[in-house]
Amino acid sequence: MTKRDIPPWMTDELAERLRRRLDAGWTFEKIEAMSAEAIFAKLKRLGIPITPKRFRQDAARFDSAERMADGWTARRRLRPEGPYDEDFPWMAAIVLWKRLVPDRVSFEQIDERMQQGYRLLEEGRTAEACDAWWQAWEWLKEKVTPKRKTIEALDADFRGTQMVFNWCQDFEMELGNAGLDDPACYRRRIRYCRAFLETFEDIEASMRDDFLAAEAESYWQLGEVETAEGCFEALIAEHPDWPWGYVQWSDLYWLFDDSPKDYARGEAILQRALARANLEEREVVLDRLEKLRAERDAAG
Repeated sequence: MTKRDIPPWMTDELAERLRRRLDAGWTFEKIEAMSAEAIFAKLKRLGIPITPKRFRQDAARFDSAERMADGWTARRRLRPEGPYDEDFPWMAAIVLWKRLVPDRVSFEQIDERMQQGYRLLEEGRTAEACDAWWQAWEWLKEKVTPKRKTIEALDADFRGTQMVFNWCQDFEMELGNAGLDDPACYRRRIRYCRAFLETFEDIEASMRDDFLAAEAESYWQLGEVETAEGCFEALIAEHPDWPWGYVQWSDLYWLFDDSPKDYARGEAILQRALARANLEEREVVLDRLEKLRAERDAAG
């Protein structure tokens, strides 16, 4: 943790306590400034006599540097030299992993790349955030195993700053936002949605539908209208009572500035939804239909 990681919502009193701890205790910057020899020497003084060779052997059995360090401290009694030395082993493990195991990315490195993306978004640098997140996604896929074929199982092992369940949806949305400035991002969004649905099992129906709708919308934005409509038709055929497939399809015909303003086509799609006897959230479709008609009437 660094001083810039102090959350903006934290009270002044708590923030000041955290700053004092950061000044007095260990930070990644402090450990990164140390040589590998100095880090291993410090670990040895704390009661963890690990060597570079043993570190690499241990890392081969873990995907998390912090989880690996938990094993060190569980087997040995720590001999602290200072008030915050209990933080040193897991922080040192994260730093050493980057230096000694460059061919295998740890969960912590994936988490770091995810957080880099969020910081870039806060700065309004959406395209750069998506680049960072694409790398995080490529790394994350490598961590999917037969025992981690669901998002829930992966999250249980990942234990990152942000849950994979939330982040993966943020990534899909931001790829769509980036596409407004760079259409190539829509093509990347299509690839991501397909890969995501192929990678994980037992995806929640609502999430699966959202990703399928995002794929269809991306084709539309690329000018591939026939393909987009085919994707929406397939989505509706699979989940005919899910309202948002109809709504998002209809929206493309009238709601946005660059829409063709084909109100008749947009209304026809919404009427298909309303014809379903067991349509979920019927009020959502009725509300959208009311707005469509109001805009149509205003447009003359």
